[in-house]
Formats: sequence, C-alpha cells, structure tokens
Amino acid sequence: GGSLPETLVDALKALADPSRLKILRYLAEGTYTPAQLSRLLRLRAPTVIHHLNDLRLAGLVHLTLEEGGEKRYKARLEIVDGTFTTLRGFLDAGKED
Repeated sequence: GGSLPETLVDALKALADPSRLKILRYLAEGTYTPAQLSRLLRLRAPTVIHHLNDLRLAGLVHLTLEEGGEKRYKARLEIVDGTFTTLRGFLDAGKED
C-alpha cells in the first residue's frame, strides 16, 4: 500500500552506512573538508569523498567552494529532520489503510 517517496528512500539508503553516519555527525557540528574528515575518521580521502557524494546526492549535506577551490561540507539538518518527518507520515499513512 502506497508509493514510496523517492527522496525518502534515497536519504535512508545514504544513512544506512556507518561511515556516512559518522561523517554526518561531524558535519552536524560544523563545516569540514574531505581531508579533515579523512583524518578524523581514519579513512582514505577517496572513500570519504565517495561517502560525501552519496550524502550530497541524497540532499543531506551542502557543499560550498571556498576561494582557491577548497570544498567544504556541512550537514543540512533541516533535511535530516524532514526525512524523519516524511518517514513518520509514510508509516502513519499505513494505519489508514
């Protein structure tokens, strides 16, 4: 019953990885570069960049380019909150069936 919101599925897939959850926790505190996150998490930079791309495509993080081309990421907590609001709405809609 009921169609699944694609944005909800994408966000939950992105959140289903332990490394991405750790990255999101750091990004909830402030902005970080991939290199900084790599050092904090003890992961290779390409791995961190892959996870950041997944989080960005799901709309959960925001990317800004600093002067000189440095990339900085920050969590989009309003989208994280919205994801769980959408999930709750989807689950509650099942009660009406």
